[in-house]
Amino acid sequence: MEDKAVIKLNRYIDTMPSLSITVAKILEVTKNPRVTAKDLNKVISLDPVLVGRVLKLVNSAYYGLSNKVTSLVNAIIMLGINTIKNLALSTAVLGHMGKNSQFKSLNIDGFWRHSIGVGVASRLIAMEIGIPTNQIEEFFIAGLLHDIGKIPLNEVFEESYLKAIRLADFKKVQLLDMEKEIIGITHAEVGKMISDKWRLSPETVECILHHHNYNDIQENHYKIGTSVYIANIYCNLNQIGFSGDRYSKKIENYILESIGLNEEYLDELFDTISAEIEKASVFLQVAE
Repeated sequence: MEDKAVIKLNRYIDTMPSLSITVAKILEVTKNPRVTAKDLNKVISLDPVLVGRVLKLVNSAYYGLSNKVTSLVNAIIMLGINTIKNLALSTAVLGHMGKNSQFKSLNIDGFWRHSIGVGVASRLIAMEIGIPTNQIEEFFIAGLLHDIGKIPLNEVFEESYLKAIRLADFKKVQLLDMEKEIIGITHAEVGKMISDKWRLSPETVECILHHHNYNDIQENHYKIGTSVYIANIYCNLNQIGFSGDRYSKKIENYILESIGLNEEYLDELFDTISAEIEKASVFLQVAE
């Protein structure tokens, strides 16, 4: 079954558009800590749709500006480079996959709220453990994309995936285990397939592949991988969104301590995550 599943999934993933040249370029140039608003302007200005989204975002009710912003450079300066990067990637993912997906087995709103929640929680953890400012948004992106492999499974194996979700709930086990048993491949493995097509950063690929198994995370990606692992469990346990995975392992203290966290920090995180989710959700509203 596994070989047949991989073949079917590869066919589906081959039909998925790659990230646009503009988005790929934005991800590339923003890796440079010296990138400027003018640098981003040169890239974004070549994509009229993205220009519209940036201006729509900066002029949205969320930012509550008294005067309308019409200059792309000014919009980039006001929003900040990291916000622009997250907008580009978030809307690209939604546009390519979530928007056209019927989400037969998963609820699209619950799925995206969970995905954004894990992204936000990963970013907050990064800030708490002292990750350099120019690397913090990588945590958000990795968290946002951690469950991306569930979308092809939902599309290609509609009935089997619904069965996997129901059995995981009935047996009170991780959905990952039922995916492997019923379909022969997990959403983490499918996410890796998508990551390869999109040529995502090695640390993002690592988080997507191992967000359920922190023991498999490579040492040079341990902090970001473990942060996403913790954020995912936290959001599942606190029912922040729903991605079909109701039962998660407990977050052991030694795992928290390995990256400089404690239970008290997590206890105080819920309200902050909820507020940040509303902020990040603006990206998705702009894409619609």
